[in-house]
Amino acid sequence: MKIRIASSVALAAALALGATGCSLIAPQGTLKPYAPSDGVDVTVESVDVRNILLIADETGDSFNVVFGAVNRTGETQDLAINFMGEGSQQDRAEFTVPTGNTLFGDPDGDESPVLVSLPGLEPGATISAYFQVPGASEVEYEVPVLDGTLEEYRRYVLPAGFSQADDSPAAEELAEADEAASQSKIGDDIESDEAGN
Repeated sequence: MKIRIASSVALAAALALGATGCSLIAPQGTLKPYAPSDGVDVTVESVDVRNILLIADETGDSFNVVFGAVNRTGETQDLAINFMGEGSQQDRAEFTVPTGNTLFGDPDGDESPVLVSLPGLEPGATISAYFQVPGASEVEYEVPVLDGTLEEYRRYVLPAGFSQADDSPAAEELAEADEAASQSKIGDDIESDEAGN
C-alpha cells in the first residue's frame, strides 16, 4: 500500500514538473518588447519613434511617413530618416521633433505630413530605413508599407497631388480669407451696412 502511494506521488510530481517545467529552459516570449501594431518601434538616442510605417497616397507613387514620436530631452530634436529602395533609389524625410509626444503624418494634425517617393515600392512590402539624430549613429530598421485597405489607416492616405506646402486653389482661398480676416476690425461689418443705408 505504501509503495502504491509513493509511486502515485512520484508520478504526480513528474507530471506537474513536466507540464510546468518548460519555462525553466525555454525563453519567455512575453518578456520581449514588440510593437503592438503594424508599424515598428525605433529608439534613436533620446527620441523614441513609435509605430512608424509608410502609407501610400491615392496614386501609390508617394508615401506618407506616419509615426508617433516621444522626445525625452528638454529641447527640440532633428530626426532624419533615409529610406533605401531597390538599386540606388532612396529618399530622405526630415522632421523637427518637439519635446514630449508628437504625431507625424496626420493631415489634420499640427505637423504637416512628409512624403517620400520611391519608384517601384508597393504596399505590403518593407523598406530599409536609417534613422539618425545629430551626433548619434544611424539605426537601421525595416519599415512596413501599407495603403488604405485597413480602415484605421484611411485617414493617412493623402490625395493625389498633395504637397507639404499645399498650393491647391482651396488652400489659396483659405489663405486669402485668413489674410482678410486678420485685416478686419470689430465692427467693420456694421460700419459698411450703415454707409450703404
